[in-house]
Amino acid sequence: MEQRGSGFARMRDAMLNHGLDVPTFAEQDGYFVVTFPGPNGDYERLKVPEGTVGAVPPAVEAQLNERQKKMLALMAKGEALSSQKCVKLFGITRDTSSRDFDFLVQHGLAEKKGAGRATRYVLPPRHPNSGTVK
Repeated sequence: MEQRGSGFARMRDAMLNHGLDVPTFAEQDGYFVVTFPGPNGDYERLKVPEGTVGAVPPAVEAQLNERQKKMLALMAKGEALSSQKCVKLFGITRDTSSRDFDFLVQHGLAEKKGAGRATRYVLPPRHPNSGTVK
C-alpha cells in the first residue's frame, strides 16, 4: 500500500469510497497499530465505487471545503463561474479562487472554458446534476 509516502492517504480514500469510516492510527507498546473499522453489522452502507464518473467520490468530497461545495452547487444549477464572480460572492482573493478551481478541475469536478478574463468554469458534460454535493 505504501508507495512514495501516499499509502496512508490511499487507505483513507479507499475506506471512504467503500462507505466505511477512516482508519485510525496509533502506537501501542512500541508497535504501530492501524485499525480498519468495519460496517459494524450495517452492510447496507458498504458500496463498491464505480468509476466515479459523474459523482463526487466520498474521498474527494471529504477534501472539499464549504466554499468549493457551494461552487459545485452553483455550477450544478447551470451557472458558469469565474474567478471574479467567486471573489465577489465569497469575499476571497483571486489566488484563493484559482486554487479552488485548480482543485476542482484536477479532480474532474469542473471544466475550464476560455482563457484570460473570459475564463469560466462549468460542470463537465458527464457530471450529473444529481445534487450529490451538499
